[in-house]
Amino acid sequence: MRPHRIARRIVALSVSAAAATLGFAGTASGASAPPSALAGLLGQATQQSPEAVAALYGVLGATGLLPGLPPLPEFGSTRPQNFFYPAPTVGCGVAGNPITVTVATAQAGPNYPIPPWVERGNLHFQAVPGYLGIPKTSGLSVAWFNPTTFRGGIEPLADMLGPFPAMSKTVRTGEGQVFAALFGSVGYEGGASCTALPTVGSFTA
Repeated sequence: MRPHRIARRIVALSVSAAAATLGFAGTASGASAPPSALAGLLGQATQQSPEAVAALYGVLGATGLLPGLPPLPEFGSTRPQNFFYPAPTVGCGVAGNPITVTVATAQAGPNYPIPPWVERGNLHFQAVPGYLGIPKTSGLSVAWFNPTTFRGGIEPLADMLGPFPAMSKTVRTGEGQVFAALFGSVGYEGGASCTALPTVGSFTA
């Protein structure tokens, strides 16, 4: 949908909601904003960009005219935290070398609206093998433990970027110091397979 059409829909929904709130339903657009229309508009903004979602919330939610609007994510900015060392990776490489490394990070929240979106108490794990190829399958996982909350688990990095594995995963670890180990393999178009030996790290969530 074109930006000017989205703008018109935002104005129409805002005027409708304002009229309903003030007791003048029927004088602006005839009815309050239908939930289905609002959901559709939120979906369109989400597909466009985080900035579009923030702008939409600012128009529709800041005045409190739409009490059913979900709360806006907490704004913030964080940086990726590195694992202690790149994971030694075997089975693939560059220029015929069968050994390379996999660089892995974890990013805490709140991180919004700049992607990746990460809420407070979460860690977004990401891995990038040092191999030039189109990934086909991801068998990478992260084992983690938070001694503050006594929570832990093993999570596959199963996010997808369209038809391709993104080799990432956002995990609700809870706030505190989180210890994690990354390991597993990545399969590529053409048959190559990279196996990352474990790397470990300590992260503040």
